[in-house]
Amino acid sequence: MHTNPLPSSRPSFESSDDAIVSKSLEEIITSWNRGAERIFGYSAIEVIGQPITILIPPERLDEEPAILARVQSGERVDHFETVRRRKDGQLIDISLTISPIRTPGGIIVGASKIARDISERQRGQEQQSLLLHEMNYRIKNLFALTGGLLSLAAREAETPGDLVKLMRERLVALARAHDLTLRSHEADPAAAGTISLFALLDAMPAPHKTGNLGSPWRAMMSSLLHRM
Repeated sequence: MHTNPLPSSRPSFESSDDAIVSKSLEEIITSWNRGAERIFGYSAIEVIGQPITILIPPERLDEEPAILARVQSGERVDHFETVRRRKDGQLIDISLTISPIRTPGGIIVGASKIARDISERQRGQEQQSLLLHEMNYRIKNLFALTGGLLSLAAREAETPGDLVKLMRERLVALARAHDLTLRSHEADPAAAGTISLFALLDAMPAPHKTGNLGSPWRAMMSSLLHRM
């Protein structure tokens, strides 16, 4: 076990995937398990006797005095999410749980920290947030497009049946445009961005197209594909 334990401190469990670290009230590292080696990149020999601040980025140094004050008052700090620095300089997101270390007489002489690497979780949350924003943007575009198509179809239709037919044709044509774009990307992702907007429009066999490059239909579809 990689420890130089404080009096009556609990042993660090070498089998834990989490970093389990003890420090004195003077902020000196006194124990270090294999989980800490894996997460932070330092061996026990390198860090025991060193200040805990070697793990803290400069912009986060003000966190440690506040945590120490809570520990000295006997408080346990649960699930404190922050950023720490590995030996190689990489910054990682971690969740800290900090508990006071007491002597048999109840005197607080240090703190025990359990650090869990939550970098993957944070990245997942960021990706989810980006995806939700993208979905929101695209859905709003589709609603706007549908309104525009309806306005165009209403000007051309003479009966409700004509309106339904025109809308169905234009929505099917829109679906074809999306399908062509997707298939091109899957075949050659690097070249997918080079597809001409007019080539996409010409590839859609929509019977209502006039063939005029300035037609409302072409302008509408070109605007949509630019935005999506």
